[in-house]
Amino acid sequence: MSELLGRHQLKLTISILALLAAVPFISASEISQSGSKGPYNLEYKGAVLAHIHKIGNGYGSWPSKAMHSHLNGVGYDTVQLNTFAYMRGRKDTEVIIGHDPTMAKQFLVSEIENLHRAGFKVMLKPHIWVGGHNLDSDNWRNKIDFEDPLERKEWFSSYGKFIISEAELAEKTGVEIFVIGTELVGVSKYKSEWKELIFKVRENYSGKLTYAAEGMNAEKIEFWDSLDYIGIDAYFPLSEKSNPTLKELVSGWKKYEPEIKELSGRYGKKVIFTEIGYKSVEGTAIKPWEWNNKARVSQEEQALAFEATSLAFKDKPYLAGVFIWKYFTDMNSYERGNNLKGFTPYGKKAEGVISGWFMSRE
Repeated sequence: MSELLGRHQLKLTISILALLAAVPFISASEISQSGSKGPYNLEYKGAVLAHIHKIGNGYGSWPSKAMHSHLNGVGYDTVQLNTFAYMRGRKDTEVIIGHDPTMAKQFLVSEIENLHRAGFKVMLKPHIWVGGHNLDSDNWRNKIDFEDPLERKEWFSSYGKFIISEAELAEKTGVEIFVIGTELVGVSKYKSEWKELIFKVRENYSGKLTYAAEGMNAEKIEFWDSLDYIGIDAYFPLSEKSNPTLKELVSGWKKYEPEIKELSGRYGKKVIFTEIGYKSVEGTAIKPWEWNNKARVSQEEQALAFEATSLAFKDKPYLAGVFIWKYFTDMNSYERGNNLKGFTPYGKKAEGVISGWFMSRE
């Protein structure tokens, strides 16, 4: 490395760390934590770290390394990375791999290596993105399905190539937990195809496996017995109104917690919330999955929703981990305009609650 390049990288690193330090960190004491202390003993205290699709800002970059330090300070011990394959439309049987040069393998490998050096476990969670930049709800991945057996076979063959290639990379880099699919509601009912895929993945990957079900679609999935954990992207409505109390939000979990517990018991598998998140807006717990940011800012409601979750599951030994949606490899990127009202807890009151949850001791 040249002296000039070394100086440039040192200057860049110092600038990034200064930027991160400038964001006010909210301590857990700033919002009520009474009763939330308890024996969590989570195996995975996870953050979802989203890739900024720009070389030098995404996975493997200096800004991302600075974010690792921040996540460690909050109390996270595992980081989830999301990779993508693409489909032109939900009825297209071809799954396109390698479409994004910013997510080339060397960047992902570098990111995983950096996380491991920083002491984190890693979850690799591949996603399918359908229809380009058009966020058409009719073209979402949960609606991918094929009634024609030949088309279904073609799709599973194409999807399998993507997943096997990701599993091979996960094995090569020592990734601790791998997700074989994310929110594929329409095709998740084909038990034999998934069983075959899981068998092939295990031939190439020796770590833990799960699948990320969309909410309580998890109850309809019949291949949990072939996996190590039951995975749920847990965007459950906890309230019907804005400005709910903490007690009301905790009560909201009572609609779902017994079903989650029963599912865990039925298969003898622990549960991971492979995603859970709330926007920092009023009414965030009404439809947590919605991206609409027209409501007024409310860091308090976001923080209360996370505190309610910590209270609802503090004494539930079947919960193995949670992954908070989401952080970015570069918080000062093109996503910056969405952060004020968006899902990220970065620098918000919710981050103090999460820190209190993950760092609490029995």
